[in-house]
Amino acid sequence: MTRVISKCFIVVIVPLVIFFGGDFSAVASNLDVIRGGWYSWKPYQYLELASGDSTRRLTGLDIKLFQEIFEKDMNLKYELKEIGWDVHQQQIKSGNRDVAGGAFFNDERDKYSYYSDPYRTEDIVLVVRRGDKKAENYINPELFNGSFVDSDLRLGFVSGYYYGDKIDAVIKNSSIENRLIASENHLQNLQNLVDDKVDVIAIDQLVGGTLVWENKFSNKLNLGSKKIFSEPIYALFSKESTTPAMVDAFNKSLEKIRRNGRYNQIVRYYLFPTLLGMTVGQPWFMLLDNIGTIAFAFSGIILAQKEKFSIFGAVVLASLPAVGGGILRDVIVNRDQPAVLQSAQNVSIVLILVASTYLLMQLPLDRIGVFKKVNRIHWVNTKSLIDFFDALGLSAFTVVGVIVAVEAKCDPLPLYAPIFSAMTGAGGSILRDIVRADSSHPNLRKELYAELSIIWGFMLSVFIAIYANSNIVDPSALRTAVIVTTLGCFLSRMYVMTNHIKSPSFMRLRVR
Repeated sequence: MTRVISKCFIVVIVPLVIFFGGDFSAVASNLDVIRGGWYSWKPYQYLELASGDSTRRLTGLDIKLFQEIFEKDMNLKYELKEIGWDVHQQQIKSGNRDVAGGAFFNDERDKYSYYSDPYRTEDIVLVVRRGDKKAENYINPELFNGSFVDSDLRLGFVSGYYYGDKIDAVIKNSSIENRLIASENHLQNLQNLVDDKVDVIAIDQLVGGTLVWENKFSNKLNLGSKKIFSEPIYALFSKESTTPAMVDAFNKSLEKIRRNGRYNQIVRYYLFPTLLGMTVGQPWFMLLDNIGTIAFAFSGIILAQKEKFSIFGAVVLASLPAVGGGILRDVIVNRDQPAVLQSAQNVSIVLILVASTYLLMQLPLDRIGVFKKVNRIHWVNTKSLIDFFDALGLSAFTVVGVIVAVEAKCDPLPLYAPIFSAMTGAGGSILRDIVRADSSHPNLRKELYAELSIIWGFMLSVFIAIYANSNIVDPSALRTAVIVTTLGCFLSRMYVMTNHIKSPSFMRLRVR
């Protein structure tokens, strides 16, 4: 019996020792662990604060998708290490890393990697500084390849990243080496553009939109809408450390979660807040949001003057409709930090408006030319203008409510998004009337107001829910939906006010 065991040991174990160089951990690693890497690339892979905690957790579309496949379906431990993209590719080549997500196909990578089935698409666009007329010509991809080399413009890029044949040819052009500026990551690349260290950069449309929105670069940078390169995205598997069988198992798991709907849930969870944020981060929407804040604040100021509130009372009545609804919404959603605390802009608008209006009222305007007949703010003379701006504010805040519902991952979205829309648009005005002790409560008893926000918020949320299941990720479609919602809500409110349409009373209808 001992001899049989010895022969088995020699025949089976010794060749394994020779093959793996005596390192049994290599066998265990291939069986139990799949080694990947990540670097900051929101919304695909990034760190975020855990809810109710100060710790940061790794998340993102690629991270969640690969965890779903490797850990839940293939029963492997998915090991992730923060690593630059260029270094990650070198380690895939050497076999020190097993897998890399978010990769385009090119011939060089094909030499050292197996490719999975495509699991999403990535669109590369160009970014320039706003107002840089010379560089803005290259926002049009058709002009880039033909004349960029002959220009004196500087190109920024991330080391090791593939942007497609057009840009790759420029990066490899040794004659303009002094005009090619490499960065370690996309944020640094964008910051170089803001700081005038480069003139043009290329970036994934969603990554660029996220970084521009979150870092408040919208007024400084112009993110192109035309694609210079668009291709499917794959997972790369090292030929040194993995096998085609593992790639095949990955592909089967990917197809499985596509069929059961889990893939669409992950896409909606991570991409749609970014897509909506790219729209509301545009200067035109930010202007509309500011107009809405001013209108809501001004309505409170007029009431404070009309009903003889103190200066502090005027600040309260102006603040509640401008930011009160958003605070109430954020408390209910349990946001880590309410939106009003993330930027001092809205509060500053309220304070400046209250102070400037108060000082204006103290001036002897009745002694100055055209102001002889004006000595105080008149409710009747300003109501139409306030109603106009108020309608703009309601329409902008309706969209913001839907965005917060998407960011908060509310499900089902068409149920919660309209509630947040009404809360954002009308909640502050209702709080203001409560503070004023206004027993008439016009927004609850008479005005067809919050109902419009609910209707248009519902329609936008239904569109988003349907669009999420279409497997199409195109910012232009959502941008159009946001514009239609904003205009629709505004025009509906103007029509209601013009025709004096009131909200139906909650009472039994009399039948004659």
